[in-house]
Amino acid sequence: MEIQKTINALPPDFLSGKRLHYAIKETGDANEIDLWSLEDLFDLAGLDQADRAAFSDRDGIAVQCGGWQSWSAGWELSGKETLPKRVRLIPELLKLTNRPGDTKAPANRRGRNWLIGHFIMYLRAGDRYLCIASSEGDGLPPVTFRINREKALVSAEVYCPGKIWKEGETAAELSVFFARGFFRFKDALKKLYHQDEAFKTVNFLGAVPGGYESWYNHYTAINEKIILRDLESLGKTDNLIKLHYLDRQKPVVFQIDDGWEKAVGEWEINAERFPHGLAPIAEQIEEAGYIPGLWLAPFLVTRQSRIFLEKPEWVLRDGARHKPVVAGFNHLWDNQYYCLDISRDDVLDYLKALIDRAMDEWGFRYLKLDFLYTGLFPGIFTNKGSPDEHYRRACTVLTARNSNAAGLPAAYLGCGLPLGLSYRHFPLSRIGADTMGNWDWIMVKLLGHVGRPSAYISLMDTIGRSFMNGAIYINDPDVIFLRSSKCNLSVNEKELIALVNFLLAGQIMFSDNPHSLTEADIALTGRIAELYHKLEGDEYGAVRIDRDVFRLESRSGRTAGIINLSGRAWRDKQPWDAVDFLIDHRYLPRNTQGGMFFAPHSITIIQVKA
Repeated sequence: MEIQKTINALPPDFLSGKRLHYAIKETGDANEIDLWSLEDLFDLAGLDQADRAAFSDRDGIAVQCGGWQSWSAGWELSGKETLPKRVRLIPELLKLTNRPGDTKAPANRRGRNWLIGHFIMYLRAGDRYLCIASSEGDGLPPVTFRINREKALVSAEVYCPGKIWKEGETAAELSVFFARGFFRFKDALKKLYHQDEAFKTVNFLGAVPGGYESWYNHYTAINEKIILRDLESLGKTDNLIKLHYLDRQKPVVFQIDDGWEKAVGEWEINAERFPHGLAPIAEQIEEAGYIPGLWLAPFLVTRQSRIFLEKPEWVLRDGARHKPVVAGFNHLWDNQYYCLDISRDDVLDYLKALIDRAMDEWGFRYLKLDFLYTGLFPGIFTNKGSPDEHYRRACTVLTARNSNAAGLPAAYLGCGLPLGLSYRHFPLSRIGADTMGNWDWIMVKLLGHVGRPSAYISLMDTIGRSFMNGAIYINDPDVIFLRSSKCNLSVNEKELIALVNFLLAGQIMFSDNPHSLTEADIALTGRIAELYHKLEGDEYGAVRIDRDVFRLESRSGRTAGIINLSGRAWRDKQPWDAVDFLIDHRYLPRNTQGGMFFAPHSITIIQVKA
């Protein structure tokens, strides 16, 4: 494949930079479209000598690789930091974070010094951001970046196996730009991706959507009695959703998660668990004044599902052995799971019917569509085209409706989705790994799975992708925990999660049993609700200043803080004068030589005095 490159200046309202347009000059199989040195990128972004000098310390440069999908690692890497390229014992887990085939780099792009990036990648030196961003959400194939920190090289390639190119067709469009400061960088992304119209589609959920979902307490062990009990008690106890949303007359989502269906991939109601079906429950949710929500994984099938058994032609198969494509691993289901051939017209008809049934027959209008990355696996498609072409077509079918049969507005939460291809379809999206009621999942960490469910990984993703919130997506950071039962998090950790999610993301969800909160839980909830009230109305960002340590800042400049995710106290040598502490987790350990120490797994927030 031969490419013709055109370079133009970015629009005048940008800070500085260039737009690179790549068109097909001669068709072929190669997919690398460009290779730059760091100096090349400096030239394209228009850096002056002082800004170039700031990037001279290679070990001091932080790299944000972007990530393939929601559960890919979403944080910056500095110095010699890297990410595992394999997962021990359960290799299928790598499919939950990595693009198919992205570890099979060309021979000259292999080795520990090469990092893999996707969609939006930036290099940061202090407060200086040098960014390369692709426009794949506008109908173009996904772009993969390969970054060599030692050689200061960056390459770009398009991922579109099976794509039939035409001469003159656009292969990619990249923007290279430079910005000083977190908020100016974020503002540049807002201008580049112009998501305001997409964000309006979820306005009915409120400025910061919020509500209840069943997963992070009951998991798959749900039934009619449990759901109705939580529904009845949500507005009667001093839980966070009541205090911050209901009492202030804000919209509230009430979402039923995995466990209602007969099997994953068989989206029929489990009559043993829900003997009266789902429609009466959705009706009661509406009558309570909430927005009814339901979890689905539309592209997935397991061996227990009827589709897998009765419609084997619907299951995507690989080209080597004609076996079903393994799309991942989940011990709560049937271990390995598989994906549909979404190139098929009858599969698209099935997806449309599934959404119509969930909305019109059952009455749900907040649909959490999960494991969407499985729509990007290559295989033997019934109809010609590349995975990204089939994925966009399927997402258009899934999100075609903006209201139910009664005319009430509907919204979609995308989860486990490829970040670059999905923002036009799913402006409200999960941007990190699943959380859990433990700080970390040590056994899965030892396997090398960077997308493992854990409070720590979820926080790292929420902070690392905070630049996307309100610019690319309305970021869903997953749930907060304020309960004591079935939760091993400390009070500091619960507070940390609740505040990071509120300040750095765009949705607040809650899974605690509203009726079983202890007096201590309610006291903590009241304190968090009060902090939410004090802190709302500003915009926040975070910048990494040490391993697992971040500086919190606000657009107004009135609020700042330290987020310490590390397991050790972190020392700050800077003075903290003329400030009021909203949350104070400083302490002075013995034998210190000056400076202030911040407790592990904590957040400290200050407000600067006028």
